[in-house]
Amino acid sequence: MRGAIWIRRWLPLCGMLFALGGFAAEPAPTEAKLERDALFEFWRAKPPAGVEHPSREYWIFEDGKYQDFARKARLFFSKYPDSPERYDLIVQSGYSTPYFIRGFKPGFDREPTQANFIVDHAARAAFVDEQMKLNTAVIEAPDATDRHRGGAFAWMLAEARMKARRESAPLDLAPFRAIAERMIELYPDSRSVVVMTEYLNALRAESSRYEQQASEFETMLQSTPLAAAMKEAAEKQKVAREAAAEAARVRAARIGSIQFTAVDGRNVDLAKMRGKVVLVDFWATWCGPCIAELPNVKKVYAAYNDAGFEVIGISLDEQKDRQKLLDFVAGREMPWPQHFDGKGFNNEYAKAFGINAIPAMFLLDKEGRVAAADARGEKLHTEVKRLLAQ
Repeated sequence: MRGAIWIRRWLPLCGMLFALGGFAAEPAPTEAKLERDALFEFWRAKPPAGVEHPSREYWIFEDGKYQDFARKARLFFSKYPDSPERYDLIVQSGYSTPYFIRGFKPGFDREPTQANFIVDHAARAAFVDEQMKLNTAVIEAPDATDRHRGGAFAWMLAEARMKARRESAPLDLAPFRAIAERMIELYPDSRSVVVMTEYLNALRAESSRYEQQASEFETMLQSTPLAAAMKEAAEKQKVAREAAAEAARVRAARIGSIQFTAVDGRNVDLAKMRGKVVLVDFWATWCGPCIAELPNVKKVYAAYNDAGFEVIGISLDEQKDRQKLLDFVAGREMPWPQHFDGKGFNNEYAKAFGINAIPAMFLLDKEGRVAAADARGEKLHTEVKRLLAQ
């Protein structure tokens, strides 16, 4: 799975601290921090001059870069066993899973996409197996943050979904149940909440198979010491939902006013898209959960675009990452238009609609009304199909 930096880039908080007419000095970055930043700069490296997307040389360069990044991330993990930066790199290496290209199929020149790669499936499977173990170690680490645990668990779920689709098999959530139970044993407190929440959301997203298990798991949680932390988290989520509901009322009244020239030059006007079902997707190339949901969005788009389903991307990338956005959209074969103003979370529509976390996805019915703000996974497919039939 190709992913850009999954961690949210917080804007620097520049406190103007006067002391004897001067400013407080910032602590010098550690050796680990400097090496971590250098590795992410390596990850961002562009192909050599003359190597253009989507040539064979481009894909070989990208594949080699991601293999090298993963190898260096693992060395960093061993070299700095006490550095919190080690988790950033390990989780990112999952979202940047290499292709393991062995060659190209005869149809590549006609259609230069991933579908025409000849892949070393054994090497990829071995990488994924190792990444699963590393991500599990991150999730269970006492010094990992919620961001690390959530990112690691989300990648594992996304990889499991991709495997199930490739094999035309039902999604197996048993390994994730084992992780959840292990977390209850290790950390019956707030450190486990993000994993419990992600696991329950995964069960609910596959409601046709796991509805009863979701109910039973919730009941089981009530008998554990984690119940208090889950209750506190639920109360916070209730407050957040109420705030989100208010924001949704504002969005419902105003989201149809979105009108812009996309980063590729296309003119977009939601008012002129009445009669279609439209997904408005606030995302960024550095957002791990956004990237994890992308294969599902592409699958639904391919299935229903001809029937009247459209996707509008609102990128919260910053101005310096404009080319990265263009390369990412091209590399991931995302055919829908993207709004980009380079302002990050100060994006004009993010500010107008109160978007302070991503992914934020709003499914509009044929009248331009917000029909769902939580349509992900299986639910996106179900809701699009339902709305198109109306």
